Amino acid sequence: MLYSKLLDRTIYLLIIFLLVFSPLPIGSVKPSSLLTIQVLSFFVFILWLFKSMAEGRKPFVSAKPYLPFLFFLVLCLFQTVPLPSFVLELLSGKSLDIWESTRSVLSDIGSSSDMKLFTISVYPNATLKKTLLLLSYFVFGIVVSRSFRQVRTLNLAIISISVIMAVEAALGIYQYLSSGGNEAARGTFVNRNHFSGFLEICFPLALGYVLSMGDWSKTNKKSFLRRLITSDNAQKQIMFLFLLGVVFLSIILSKSRGGIFSILVSLLFFYTVSSRFLRKGIEIKWMIYAVLTIAFFFGIYIGLYPLIERYLLIEENLPSRTLVWKDIITIIKDFPLFGTGLGTFGYIYPFYKVSLLKPIVYLYSHNDYLQILAETGLAGFLSLMFALALFVLSSIRNLVRLSAEQYYFRFFLLLGALTGIFSILIHSFVDFNLQIPSNGLYFAFLIGFSVALGSGGQGPD
Repeated sequence: MLYSKLLDRTIYLLIIFLLVFSPLPIGSVKPSSLLTIQVLSFFVFILWLFKSMAEGRKPFVSAKPYLPFLFFLVLCLFQTVPLPSFVLELLSGKSLDIWESTRSVLSDIGSSSDMKLFTISVYPNATLKKTLLLLSYFVFGIVVSRSFRQVRTLNLAIISISVIMAVEAALGIYQYLSSGGNEAARGTFVNRNHFSGFLEICFPLALGYVLSMGDWSKTNKKSFLRRLITSDNAQKQIMFLFLLGVVFLSIILSKSRGGIFSILVSLLFFYTVSSRFLRKGIEIKWMIYAVLTIAFFFGIYIGLYPLIERYLLIEENLPSRTLVWKDIITIIKDFPLFGTGLGTFGYIYPFYKVSLLKPIVYLYSHNDYLQILAETGLAGFLSLMFALALFVLSSIRNLVRLSAEQYYFRFFLLLGALTGIFSILIHSFVDFNLQIPSNGLYFAFLIGFSVALGSGGQGPD
């Protein structure tokens, strides 16, 4: 029992360390921090497997929930398998054309000039690296889904995320103020959009946490405010409400148009879903109004003119991305079934850069959905969408059950996690947040956390 508890604590601490660490080294985009995330994710998974087997429990009772994503990973690995030219011509004729027409160039990056076997991926090394990264996210999410099932551990995770969220928000506001509004809030991230994306993931979970501490029982006939602010948790709830207002303000000061739009849509999503599943009389909208009011008054005090000015430039800046998307459509047409290879967009795009004449290098498409289609084709895209659909359906069932059984602590946390996922998926239509390691790790965490919330609990919390 002693070693089991020790393993438990080690797993919790490593997960918390990853959550706190990953945003700090500029979103972990550097090779050293990226390697740290991958090594620790696999190490945590191995520890969890060892603990499960030592306790005589089966780590995986059923593999069905994971099958669509596992299929996607297998597909990505298949993209790196050397195939005879006649087979590749059947599966991806354009890949074969590129290999043959650029054989001398590709030989400089490790391919033999007289090779007779070719891969679907135009750069298999990049595909292997990206597949390994996704696998690390996958196993990290699995461990989270099996580890955070008790109230104590749920609180530990949320408090840790809230602390790093507060640090990022405060740093972002300082950057904006110290530059006189000339520099957008970006925290420890390189790009303001990815800073905004990180906060979008964390914000709804903290919002759900505040609501989860309220008293929503049927016997309580008090007003919304008195239901929300309970005597036992009043100070903590007021502190979190203030923090949420500050975080929302930092998203505004990031000047990320996609980020601001996504967080507003996600708040509407949070309100709509909560209104649908909660019993009549619980008015969540006043909670959201309070957060928006705090952010608005801080914004008026600081000055929002630079943000307004940026929105006025939207017609000037948007066409660049749409021209990139236009070229991506051509890539998708040329590689319809299996794509160019996961992680190869930055290598294939120069061959197709026709619509955009500016001397700009695009490593990512600024649209995660189009990039997945281009890199993995219809087979990869549909498998991912199927995996996401299964997750959403399962989460909706859990929300219905938790609401019916009045497990409001878990209900609001689950709704917050799902809202964070929804927000980053909306933002992904115009950016590449999920390509940033820290945001990708947090996305995996929220999925695992949602599964844990839906699976744990033996009665009302």
